[in-house]
Amino acid sequence: MCATSSDRIEEKIDYISTSRSMSVSVSSSTDSEPDGSHDTCPRILVCASLLPALTAAGTVYTRWGSKGCASAGATVYSGYMGGSFYAHPGSGANYLCLPPNPVPTNISRPAYVSSVYGTEYEVSNRPENDQDALCAVCFVTDRIANIMVPGTNKCPSGWSSEYTGLLMSGYDGHGGSTEFICVDSKLEGRIASNANENGRLLYVVASICGSLPCPPYQNNNILQCVVCTK
Repeated sequence: MCATSSDRIEEKIDYISTSRSMSVSVSSSTDSEPDGSHDTCPRILVCASLLPALTAAGTVYTRWGSKGCASAGATVYSGYMGGSFYAHPGSGANYLCLPPNPVPTNISRPAYVSSVYGTEYEVSNRPENDQDALCAVCFVTDRIANIMVPGTNKCPSGWSSEYTGLLMSGYDGHGGSTEFICVDSKLEGRIASNANENGRLLYVVASICGSLPCPPYQNNNILQCVVCTK
């Protein structure tokens, strides 16, 4: 540990304002202290453009299936879940949280494009079946990381739960590839949106024994999930 004669540890950060430099370097400093001693702490040279990343606090996550965030999280915006068409083998595989106030463009449409549709719940045993799914983007200021844990509703030790839900994705037999996401167990949908319009689809996920060990998993058991922050 390096310290001055008064045993205080002093961090010295020099901000380089040049737009060309993106490196972080460490050099020795022998600046004199008021009492005549020398401080041999390393001097850290940091590009000014890196300062926001070094001092940033908070973490962002998407709460699928809900129009709002947990009490600990501020709602950045609420929106509609979207993605590519469930039967199309191309286009994007991820789900999107589309804002409610899109800004149109005047860009000419080329001959071929990728398409974005709304997303429906495919849960035939629940009243939310065929409803258009909602979402919210959340920002938690006093945490620095977030994870989604599938197959459980409990966070690892030292982590805080933001919300619990159902593990969902597209259907096995459909042509479009999707991702597994944690959808709030409330399955909030757009009001009066029960018409079967298709688009991007959400199905619950069941665990299948074999290469997945049972126990601890159970065959054909619907999986839950939890989103945690720390």
